[in-house]
Amino acid sequence: MAYVVSSPGSCGELVQGYGWGSSFMITCPIDRYSCARSYLRASSGTLPEKSEQARIRTLQYLGKESAQIDICLTSAIPVGKGMASSTADISAVCQATALACGSLLSPEEIAAIAISIEPSDGTFYPGIVQFDYRGGQIIKKLGTVPEARILVYDCGGKVDTLAFNVRKELIAMQKKNEAEIRRAVSLCLEGLRTGSIDCIGEAATISAFANQKILYKEALEPFYEAGIHAGGRGVIAAHSGTVLGLLLAPEDDEAEIRGEMDHALGGKVTFIDSVQMTNSGMIIREM
Repeated sequence: MAYVVSSPGSCGELVQGYGWGSSFMITCPIDRYSCARSYLRASSGTLPEKSEQARIRTLQYLGKESAQIDICLTSAIPVGKGMASSTADISAVCQATALACGSLLSPEEIAAIAISIEPSDGTFYPGIVQFDYRGGQIIKKLGTVPEARILVYDCGGKVDTLAFNVRKELIAMQKKNEAEIRRAVSLCLEGLRTGSIDCIGEAATISAFANQKILYKEALEPFYEAGIHAGGRGVIAAHSGTVLGLLLAPEDDEAEIRGEMDHALGGKVTFIDSVQMTNSGMIIREM
């Protein structure tokens, strides 16, 4: 029996910072996935380093170190942009490995393995969650996001998430933003509760601008101005990456808004994709 596990990426985070005693993020999962297919006693290609660690550590966790589990990994998520590509890869590999061994990991077990490799996103949980991305603990399940699209743009370059998150001064810098982040969380919770894309967009925008003190994006201000003028509902940032997203409600004219953005920004950022926010969490299929 072979299994295919699909784990979603993200467009940055709806909110990220420090509050209530820990660093955390509110996830922004999208319908772009890393897919891991597991085989028992088969042959597959070499996995990337972090994904191979995930395979080995899952086998160790299950006490199945001698099991011959091979994994084939594919992904539609850009790397080094703040779109949770590593988390999607690692979590998909963890679950695919476990399934090949006859086990099913809980999100909490996947989080523990993922955090042992690097700070991780919480996009493998169903719905939207507030997640301690350093400690691997879920702080709160926040429910589901209403239907929404995101126009995803890249500011250029790449960010090494592991190097970014081990900086000694990072938590102190985050603490300086705590009042703004608490306000953003409150707005985000209200938006999720009422289904208001505008509230969610305002929360994400507050968090994106607060993060300028930590990872500055020259394009953020013109991107925000162009996006709101074009009819977007708010700006989402990769707090440890290079992407920006413009949040849209279902009734918004995506083609018209994108046309206005392209005209206004004049090449300051590069369009990557148009994605749908998702509540799916992991998707498991038997083959």
